[in-house]
Amino acid sequence: MRRPLSQAREGMILLNVLVIVAIAAAAVAVMIAAQDIEVQRTIRLRDASQAQAYSRAGELSAVVALRRDGVSAPTLDAYSEPWAAIAQRPIAIPNGRFALAVVDEQARFNLNSLKSGDAIEASRFARIARELGVSQPGVVAIAGVIAAVGPLQDESLLRTAGVDPADLERLRPFVAFLPEDAGLNLNTASPELLRLLLEDADAVRRLVDLRNSKGALAEADLATLGLQNVGGLTSSHFAVVTDVRVGDVEQRVQSRLARTITPEQVTVSVSSRRRIDAGSGA
Repeated sequence: MRRPLSQAREGMILLNVLVIVAIAAAAVAVMIAAQDIEVQRTIRLRDASQAQAYSRAGELSAVVALRRDGVSAPTLDAYSEPWAAIAQRPIAIPNGRFALAVVDEQARFNLNSLKSGDAIEASRFARIARELGVSQPGVVAIAGVIAAVGPLQDESLLRTAGVDPADLERLRPFVAFLPEDAGLNLNTASPELLRLLLEDADAVRRLVDLRNSKGALAEADLATLGLQNVGGLTSSHFAVVTDVRVGDVEQRVQSRLARTITPEQVTVSVSSRRRIDAGSGA
């Protein structure tokens, strides 16, 4: 039996209405989804901006502390001083965490000292490399690249030149890339590096014991230990690492600071700033 024409027409109208409702619902769902994406994007931008602000604040605190130290104690730099005490273990901040590390870059052997071809610096590097198990081809390649195109800013050219990544990994905790004239600071050098660098184990023990007891070495101490020509007691190059998380945004930033001390003034400038991987060191 056939339905009346009016009932068929009503069925078509209802179908059309349902289609229109479905399309409208889909459009609303798309709009809501787009709004959610935009809201999430806005939140991430806000969190990233806050994380950057925390990072710059940490950097500025280090700049101020190092400038103050250059005025009050220009003849030595040690981890027992206030500039090192501003380091902050991870603490809670609104919706995240914050940590700060301040490192004396002159606590490590400066690879760019090889640029001059100085035999003493070359001998020291060779000893460090040998004690760490760095291959002889690696030692030759590193010295050759620095002599040819140094001073270097980082190890990227060494990797390009074919230096074994395993050799660079062994050296990384003990070396830095600084201006050629930046020498080792015996007040901040680690006992491990001193043992690699010096052949006299007794001298290393006496240096570390004296440094620990006094908090910092003086020029007279170096004369007593016979280490005047090994390194100095002050530094001009530092690294600040800020580790910040706000919401889902995580930022780890390394800022390199250069300090200049003259009779007229003390200046501390940011020489570079870069993001670093979570597993990298300063």
